[in-house]
Amino acid sequence: MHTENQVLVFLEIDRGILHPLAPEVLSAGKQVAQALHGKLATVILGNEITEAAHEVRHYGADTVHLVEHPLLDTYQGEYLCLALNELCKTLRPAVIIMANTLMGIDLAPRLAWKLDAGLVTDCVAIDVSGDEPGFLKPIYSGNVMAEYAPAAATCLVTVRPRAFTPRPRTDTPQGEIVPVTVTLDPASVKTSLVERIEEHSDGIRLETAERIVAGGRGIGRADGFMLLKNMADTLGAAIGASRPPCDLGWVSSNAQVGQTGEIVAPGLYIAVGISGSTQHLAGMMGSKTIVAINKDPQANIFKVADYGVVGNYEDVLPVLTETLKEILT
Repeated sequence: MHTENQVLVFLEIDRGILHPLAPEVLSAGKQVAQALHGKLATVILGNEITEAAHEVRHYGADTVHLVEHPLLDTYQGEYLCLALNELCKTLRPAVIIMANTLMGIDLAPRLAWKLDAGLVTDCVAIDVSGDEPGFLKPIYSGNVMAEYAPAAATCLVTVRPRAFTPRPRTDTPQGEIVPVTVTLDPASVKTSLVERIEEHSDGIRLETAERIVAGGRGIGRADGFMLLKNMADTLGAAIGASRPPCDLGWVSSNAQVGQTGEIVAPGLYIAVGISGSTQHLAGMMGSKTIVAINKDPQANIFKVADYGVVGNYEDVLPVLTETLKEILT
């Protein structure tokens, strides 16, 4: 580890606002900083994001590095990587932490390559019992938990959403905001943003959802997801899906949970008509409570479920949803 033992947490900015996962990433950063007896630094990048920098001060960081530049207004991996690389060359942090979101998945390998740093992705826990922190992540489709110890001077870690308890927001801000100037040359990047098309969704985002109702091939048709939506609305839950419904166009691809989709770890995961393939289980095994509803009593999903209901979902969901409405209202 680097002698200064400084931990740098990269926090995403979404339309000028701090990303909802920021308190979780800060929680992971604080654990590592305490284990190393070092300082907790944060960095946010964007354009006109001073207000977001002041918000970060309410979560217990020692410093908030503020990098503002017009070219950082929208996400472009090359620009963010160049800016972070410039900052890290100065700060020389021992550990860099960011969320394992789509942005983090794209940015982390770029930055690790630039810094010649170690990289641990999708971390779900941190072992602080030894002299140096160990980073735990599921491997082999979630069947084995592996612990990684950094060998490089700098280690970059992405943390799984919902895996860490969010740091509480304090009323009194603390920590210093440090403006950082970076040099970005458009001629130095190989890609350019041609157009940004946003898919608008009225529902709750999977990555931040505390409850998820997910459907699989067993739903049978697109309009079957309306029964799932009724339950999700009752619970204040997000809609998820295994890969087949997404491939068949029954539901948006943004709803896919699994090894090739979103990795989630909500407090409650209700799997409806999902057989329980290894690829899907890898994306939701971190859920605190799993409820499976399937007409096949031999479905693999029941092996990991805390509660199981054997039956046709079209019969089960309306009754269960009405019962939940009575309980919750």
